[in-house]
Amino acid sequence: MCYLEGCWSSFENPPLTHHSTFTDVCVITPDGEAIRAKVPTNTTDQSIGVQDGVTQVRAILRQRYGWDGKFEYIHHGTTTGTNAVLEGKGAKAGLIVTKGHKDILTVRRSQIPGGLGAWINYVQPEPLVPLERTVEAKERIQINGEVFHELDEEDFRNSLQDLKRQKPQAIAVSLLNSFSNKAHEERIRSILLEEFGSDVEVVTSTDVLPEIQEYERTVTTAANAIVKPVVKRYMKNLQKKLAKDTDTLRILKSDGDLTSVDLAGETPVRILMSGPAGGVKAVSHLVAKDTPYKNLITFDMGGTSTDCALLSGSEAIIRRETEVGSLTVRAPSVDVRTVGAGGGSIAIYNEFSKNFRVGPESSGATPGPAAYGKGGTQATVTDANLTLGYLPSKLLGGKFKLDVAASATAVESIAKQMGMDTITAAEGIIDLVNESMHGALRLVSVEQGYDPRDFALVALGGAGPMHANSLGKLLGSWPVIVPPSPGVLCAQGDAITKMSHESSCTYIKVFSDVEPKHLTKTLGDLKSGCVHTMKESLADEQAKLRVVYQSDMRYQGQAMTLTVDFSEDDTKDTSHLLSHLRTKFNESHEQQFSFSHTDVELEIMRLRVRVIDASEEVAMKPIEKASTSTPPEEAVVSRQTIVYEGKKVEATFWDREKITKAGIKIAGPAVVSEMDSNTLILPGHFGEVDAMGNILIWPETKAARDLKTHTKESAERLVREQPLLPALVGSALASIRREMDTLMQRCAMSPAIREQQDEFNVITNTRGQMLVGQFGSFIQQFLDGWKGTVEEGDVFVTNDVYQIDGAVSHLNDVIILVPIYYEHQLVGWAANFGHMTDVQGKVPGSLSINASTIYEDGLQIPIVKLYDKGVYNDALATVLFRNSRMPSWFQSDLIALVTACRTAATRVNELCARYGVQVYEAATDYLLEQN
Repeated sequence: MCYLEGCWSSFENPPLTHHSTFTDVCVITPDGEAIRAKVPTNTTDQSIGVQDGVTQVRAILRQRYGWDGKFEYIHHGTTTGTNAVLEGKGAKAGLIVTKGHKDILTVRRSQIPGGLGAWINYVQPEPLVPLERTVEAKERIQINGEVFHELDEEDFRNSLQDLKRQKPQAIAVSLLNSFSNKAHEERIRSILLEEFGSDVEVVTSTDVLPEIQEYERTVTTAANAIVKPVVKRYMKNLQKKLAKDTDTLRILKSDGDLTSVDLAGETPVRILMSGPAGGVKAVSHLVAKDTPYKNLITFDMGGTSTDCALLSGSEAIIRRETEVGSLTVRAPSVDVRTVGAGGGSIAIYNEFSKNFRVGPESSGATPGPAAYGKGGTQATVTDANLTLGYLPSKLLGGKFKLDVAASATAVESIAKQMGMDTITAAEGIIDLVNESMHGALRLVSVEQGYDPRDFALVALGGAGPMHANSLGKLLGSWPVIVPPSPGVLCAQGDAITKMSHESSCTYIKVFSDVEPKHLTKTLGDLKSGCVHTMKESLADEQAKLRVVYQSDMRYQGQAMTLTVDFSEDDTKDTSHLLSHLRTKFNESHEQQFSFSHTDVELEIMRLRVRVIDASEEVAMKPIEKASTSTPPEEAVVSRQTIVYEGKKVEATFWDREKITKAGIKIAGPAVVSEMDSNTLILPGHFGEVDAMGNILIWPETKAARDLKTHTKESAERLVREQPLLPALVGSALASIRREMDTLMQRCAMSPAIREQQDEFNVITNTRGQMLVGQFGSFIQQFLDGWKGTVEEGDVFVTNDVYQIDGAVSHLNDVIILVPIYYEHQLVGWAANFGHMTDVQGKVPGSLSINASTIYEDGLQIPIVKLYDKGVYNDALATVLFRNSRMPSWFQSDLIALVTACRTAATRVNELCARYGVQVYEAATDYLLEQN
């Protein structure tokens, strides 16, 4: 009996195309051995690639075991739905909405990438369904489920005539408040089937997402309608082609679990990101469960982008949204952050601004990097790696020859633009792409309250192992783990994952209004439906199942929610259920944002039940143990010179298959090659093969990094000799600023901040000159207006438009300013303002249009210390909160502002520790000089 999984790896070509290049297949035999294959994908019909892959592994199984039976099951991850969204090749869809809400997909949410100032050049994506195919229905359901206005069926049928002429292939239905009563959506479904016939797919929001928040529900339903005909057609082809190979076909979802073919076809919006999920799920099973390392950060680096994720206690973190290109839908997915950094990322130098960057532009598959010999001339990450000697001259087991000379020429071209030698430019490209990935890896760890030094780093994808050792150094994450066949790992992950199903409902109640017995009854109803669906999908009424309960909660006034998991035993203890949920929520908020509000009212928004297949897991077979730690000499492929930190050293290239015995150690510098990837082990590090065939990379010594001491003059010389240093520092500062923005929008309660992004942060040098920001620095005006002392641990607050010389324009904009100290030396400032909802004044919200003096606008806060040498000024804070009509919002916003600035101070300290204060300051001065 064998288990088989097919999953294809993908790459993206800007601006919005997504093509699958290979179909990866992995068979798990009864004794836990993995048999792998990789075949080209047929882009016209991806099921052909799956069939080809199955045929190839069948040949291996016949040759090796004489086996030619049916697979017990086939698990499959697909990018079919993803491609339909990215390429705009989904079904032609219509949309039915409540009268007056026709513009819902155009208005969308007000948040945009890049913060407040990004509105200047933001180009809004086209709505999924255009206005000309959107039909309004005269009806209205109230939020409590009562019918306020009956559906006008005659008017609705008349309104459909223009849509009928446009001949849609699918129609989405999303009515206001339908989550509380689906009667009108069901009636409209019946009318649509009568008017359009059964060939048109009709998707209602209560089928897909019966939850509050009209835009999210509508865009998710529309996305489901657009991809449903495409995915259902693909599933039908796949079942037909694999009918002789298995009786059980399952599909991977975006959250890393499996679903049935029928459910995948009905709600394909839940399988849009099954590709990245497969890799993370593989790490969960093959690394976290089979090694001592349970806390893991993963990065999957391909040709165009890198996907980063975090596993805490062996479980992947799940987010409630799925992002595909510019589209965000409300569907669970593995929390993966993507950065435009891959092997094909292009190095670009701007002569005018002296700015050097790598990506997000990519060479794609055609022409690809110069190394591919297909006409590419721009330097890419792959070209830099080849120029430095890190890659062998042939890839894919010797089938693909690289053009070393073309790579060197491409890198030399950009080196001449920057006035440096080719090797320095190549190292600069690698350092900058590593810095970009480092920022993304920090976001998935630090942004969620985790210290990356407490995690091991796992490298996936064809390019990941080449950069893994360097990223381990940057993060301080050890060991760096490279699983076997990292380029096809998603297929193996899909093979050993389990089925799950979840149901959710809107449940909007503050804790003081929640009746625990009613809460548990609602959860029980959700559980019954989930259990029935799972047993039906598994075709087993006696199936072992595990139930997880979830509650999406927030402090009343916040926009974001945090998901709290709890167990069956928790639901039985109704007398302590709410206090248990409050404790878990506060702990989660403290973990992620470094503060919590123990006295603020909590609010439940949604309840959810996940039911998971609890059958026995597939066990993987450990590899043979080596008799000695010394690798066999016949495993040496070659020895060649590589360049590391400007120095030439000899590296040994090893054949991974011939060193895959537990206990073998490989000293750096070395490159370990296999069919789908190459692992670089740096000087001063070694790789050790564990019992599961993973390579664990460790530093030879864990001594603190020896930083060279610089004077101001020597640091300035260094920066001018190595202009890539400021680029690295600038990239890190930009990442810090994004972290501040995220914290503010998730934790603030004032709608102007959380909805309209009316907050702005800045990081400056000691003189108050802006290093990163949008509208300029507040610090210089503050320094001119403040006549007192500045001490370590101080936090300043003000909204005085006169004292800070118009740095803000009205009293609602409250500013927090924090001096940044490193080893008791002032190295810069962090500041953040946010538009508070109410700061007193003659009208709610302050800012009266009838105000004739500033005193009618609100409370003026002169520059004052909210914290004096780290001591909180509670009396001042009480005065501020007392003079707001929304004191809890004011308090939460103020805490968020302080936390954002302190977070920036912590990150700048890390930069100073990494480069040294003098080099950090010289680099930031260089950035100012060039900008």
